[in-house]
Amino acid sequence: MFSLLFLITTSYATDKNCLWHDSFGYTYDISKLHNINNYQVPDTDTSMGMFNMVYEFNFCTGAVRCQGRDVAAFEALEVMGKVTENCDVLGLKETQEFGYVNPVYPELGISITYKQGDMCFDVKDDGGLQKIIADNEQMQMSPRSVTFEITCGKDEPNFRVIDSSKCNIRLGIQHSAGCRSGSSPSGGSQTMLLYIILAAGLYFGGGIAYNKKQYQLSGVDALPHSHFWKDFPHLVKDGINFTVIKVFGIIKKFRGLSSEGGYAVI
Repeated sequence: MFSLLFLITTSYATDKNCLWHDSFGYTYDISKLHNINNYQVPDTDTSMGMFNMVYEFNFCTGAVRCQGRDVAAFEALEVMGKVTENCDVLGLKETQEFGYVNPVYPELGISITYKQGDMCFDVKDDGGLQKIIADNEQMQMSPRSVTFEITCGKDEPNFRVIDSSKCNIRLGIQHSAGCRSGSSPSGGSQTMLLYIILAAGLYFGGGIAYNKKQYQLSGVDALPHSHFWKDFPHLVKDGINFTVIKVFGIIKKFRGLSSEGGYAVI
């Protein structure tokens, strides 16, 4: 029973990681973005013929590994169609953050950001790093990050590079995963169901283990309050029979009164 409970809660937790309930009560299913082969987005700005920079990533399950770490995305060098192992990590999985593509118009879609723990200098602006050094100012560092912008629309097969710098990459795609698909109260009911399952597991599992150890009971006798559970099927059966008899009695009485030219308030 404990193994079954663990399996249920584990699968629930995995599914939950693929869902995001926004502040307006809508649900987004990130598992729709799964790609068995992972996405590879060519960076045409740094393309060198048979050498090419690619961004490889995946969401939820099917973790991408880079230098022994589970990551959401990494930038790598592709040589003759093969991605080398010398990759540059862009986002660790545990730093997942959700938001909107445009906070003013949340219905346009969502964004998912992953940040790496390591810090770096962003030198996207012309002469940015040189200017900082020349001005003898304190050099600002920021964590490396990759942001995926998923706008609501017809599914596209691949992401595209929206913006790229040394520290921050923005990739975009039009996909149904960015569309509102329901309301989050369902998420609350799922949480309540999980608590009920956990409580039932603790009640039965703990009670059975205690009765087996303390009283050497087995089978149905080991269930907590076993007398109640033995009688439970009969109680259900009696309840159904009682309900059926009552309903037919009311119908019979109603028909008898209506045949006399009047109706009774039931």
